[in-house]
Amino acid sequence: MIYVEFIERDRPMPIEIFRALGDQASWVDPEDELVLNVGRTLRLGPHPAYLAYWRCRGMARLDEWEAHFRSDAGMADAYEMATHRAIHLIHAGCFDEVVVGPRAEGGLQYIEYLDVPRAVPDTALADHFAARAARHGHARLNHVIRRVGLIGGPLGDMAVWTVADYVALEPLAREAHDDRPFRPRQAGVYRRFGQEIL
Repeated sequence: MIYVEFIERDRPMPIEIFRALGDQASWVDPEDELVLNVGRTLRLGPHPAYLAYWRCRGMARLDEWEAHFRSDAGMADAYEMATHRAIHLIHAGCFDEVVVGPRAEGGLQYIEYLDVPRAVPDTALADHFAARAARHGHARLNHVIRRVGLIGGPLGDMAVWTVADYVALEPLAREAHDDRPFRPRQAGVYRRFGQEIL
């Protein structure tokens, strides 16, 4: 399962403090993997402007997280407490992984937000994106994730692509998307957290 945090920076918070604490570096539990930590760049895309993808082993892990944060150790973790004061966690969501590709590293991440009806099977969604990835050899398809019921958050299901630069992004961004029910509702352009241009 992927747990996504949707994050904003409170404007009074200096960007240096936000970037120092918002990179999620304080959470190093081997049970969880930080798969993606990005910020919207050049203001291209919707709010919230920051996303952190955590891979965890499912809903049971959420019980463990709550137990940890309620424990004496969790309440005494000064770095974690500072992180929660430095970043504005707007909301979070739980998602199933439909496509798992290469890790999103370097370049630009192009995230498409989708409203695929639940009646469409995961296999059809995966096939659609496999066909698109084959047409866009200049782009790497990193992830397609699908909301777990209604707790996925308001931005919808997501597809994450990586491209080298804006020139490589253009064919993907200009795609016609006449193929309902898979047409993205909106999209954003991101860079690794701390490298985004505000």
